[in-house]
Amino acid sequence: MKKTIILALALALVGGVAYANFCARDIVPSASLLVPYIIVDTNADGTPNANGYTTLTVVTNVSSIKQIIHVTVWSAASAPVVDFDEVLSGYDVWSINWRDLVTGSFNLFDTGTTAAGFWSGTVGVGKAGSAFGPTSNPLGASFAGIVDPVDIDATTPPLTNCGYPWGDLSAYAGIIQSGLSTPLVAWTGQDNTGCPVQSITTFTYGGWLATLTKSPLFFYATIDSVTACNALFPDALGYWTANAGAGYNALNNVLTGNDFYLNFTSNYSESIPAVGLEATQGTFPVGFYTKYRVANNLAPADNREPLGTAYAFNYLNAGGVTTEVAVWKNYTDFNAAATRVLACRPYIYYAWDESENAKARTIATCPSGLCFANPEPNVFPFETQKVAVTSTNFTGLMSGNGWMLIVFDPSIPTTYTGAVDTYLQAYVFAKYNFGAYSTSVEATTMANFWCFATQRLPNLNTVGTFFGPTP
Repeated sequence: MKKTIILALALALVGGVAYANFCARDIVPSASLLVPYIIVDTNADGTPNANGYTTLTVVTNVSSIKQIIHVTVWSAASAPVVDFDEVLSGYDVWSINWRDLVTGSFNLFDTGTTAAGFWSGTVGVGKAGSAFGPTSNPLGASFAGIVDPVDIDATTPPLTNCGYPWGDLSAYAGIIQSGLSTPLVAWTGQDNTGCPVQSITTFTYGGWLATLTKSPLFFYATIDSVTACNALFPDALGYWTANAGAGYNALNNVLTGNDFYLNFTSNYSESIPAVGLEATQGTFPVGFYTKYRVANNLAPADNREPLGTAYAFNYLNAGGVTTEVAVWKNYTDFNAAATRVLACRPYIYYAWDESENAKARTIATCPSGLCFANPEPNVFPFETQKVAVTSTNFTGLMSGNGWMLIVFDPSIPTTYTGAVDTYLQAYVFAKYNFGAYSTSVEATTMANFWCFATQRLPNLNTVGTFFGPTP
């Protein structure tokens, strides 16, 4: 999106502003952030391994106005485990090593000193920096300077349910570790319970799910700009109806963030932007949090932009490079009673290699491949997971290098009518490993059904003069 630096800076200093095209995967200040995949390596006793993988998240308040952020930590199977609030003064930065969350060491990432300090009008409030740079000014521009941070909001947030300072909560480490690790067990069987037109009932799977253990821990988090401290998960009715009926989510598009994945032992380091979810009132009939509002018998709209429904990424499996794909989606696929993965929630992937070969296997009534003699496993049953891009996990994958397109329901025209088909959405990024080096990139959003209803198979981005994305 084209815009001048001066305009971008000016917009970044106020809240509740639309910064970019809604439903675009752009890096702009937002009202909510999704940390789509968090990994923390653990020892045999479940405690974090100081020399293994950990994840760092950094959140910045780009406005001059104080913000309260509500952090919710979810297990990979979408169960809320713990939530807490933090306060960011104007232009403030907050960071967390998620390893410290697992150990209950809130004192290592809590920004608070005393509850009263945030509201005193002096603590945490500084001056805006003075501009500096080249002394010449060929454009003859005038610059009024940046507004000093202020320790107020439109309405001064109450102290109710604010827990500052959190301090050392290591006594709760066992509860946190248990909540995050509960779903991380081996899943060797898959079935098609509830699928509409499929004859195969069960089959075994020997891929990554069959060897899954509670180490490493992997989970995800959401970070919302809120109007007041609260002790509620976003799936609770009160999160949307308390606070004098207004709920807690603010419309302040002022948060930016980044996620860093660090592994001391392997010398790996990767990073991606935290997934920004812009807010605007009355624009999205389906939003990021719609499923929780619907579950509480509320109107679907949550004023947050929805995520996409189809993604593309390159896979590199030649010359010593390996690839993993991380998929976050807002639903799980488990038949818990039978201890099996549900294999009929539809997603389709296509693969192309560098020799102009392509593979796809699907028919209209059976998009996930179960109607064929050798069933295609569902390797994305969790709400968040990172999966090796290999022929074991993806039987249609060609060797070497290429690219994959993954299409999720509802961008697939299917007869399956599960309970959450009205709000399915996803997010994807890829990780690449080469010896002691690693990197990661966001996948390309190929469709967002909730913003462009024509983005269904076989018409994913095939409209327009040059058969490209619709403007």
